[in-house]
Amino acid sequence: MGHVLARLAGYGVVLVPYWPYTFERSDAASDAVVVTNWRADGPAKALVDPADAYSAPGIVDVEPGPDHPFWVIETSSFSAVWPSGFSVESTVAPYCLVGEHDASISVQGPVYIADPDVMIAPGQTVVARRKMGRDVQVIELAYEHEGEPWWQGVYLYPRKGGRVLVFTAQSREPGIAAARHGVEWMLALA
Repeated sequence: MGHVLARLAGYGVVLVPYWPYTFERSDAASDAVVVTNWRADGPAKALVDPADAYSAPGIVDVEPGPDHPFWVIETSSFSAVWPSGFSVESTVAPYCLVGEHDASISVQGPVYIADPDVMIAPGQTVVARRKMGRDVQVIELAYEHEGEPWWQGVYLYPRKGGRVLVFTAQSREPGIAAARHGVEWMLALA
C-alpha cells in the first residue's frame, strides 16, 4: 500500500513500515521489533533485530539511522520515545499507542487551542489540573464508559507559534498507571 508518516529510529537503524502496520516489541528483554503489515489476505510479519537488521519487502524497509540505544517514533512534526508496554499502530494518524487494559495514547497536532477546556467532553469530570516540566499543561479527567470508570489525561505540549501537540492518554483500571506513566515518559524525553 505504501509508506507511512511514522517510523521507528534507534540502534543504528530506521524502520519504515508499510501501511497499515503495527510495531510490537518481540519481548520485554529485547530490542527486536515485530512489524506487522495488515493485508486483505491476512497479516504479514517480520522480526527486525537491530543487531542484524534487513528489509522485508512490502512489510518494512530498514535504513541506516541514529545510534541511540532506544526506539524513537518519528513523524514529520515531532519525535517521541516509544514507551515500553505499548504497541504502535496506524489506526489513528499519525499513530496510536495501544497497551493492556484498553490503555491508549494518541497524538494530534500541532494545533492552536485558545482554551484548554475545549478538550473536556460532555460527561467528563476534571479531577486534576497541573503543569509538567517544559510548561506542559495537563488536564486529568474521569468518566464512565460501558459501566466502567475510565481515566483520561490531556497533555498540551507547547510548540512554536503558539501551537501545541495534544497527547491524549486513556485507560480503564488497572491500566491507568501504565497509560499515565507512558505518556509522561514520552514527554519527559521529548
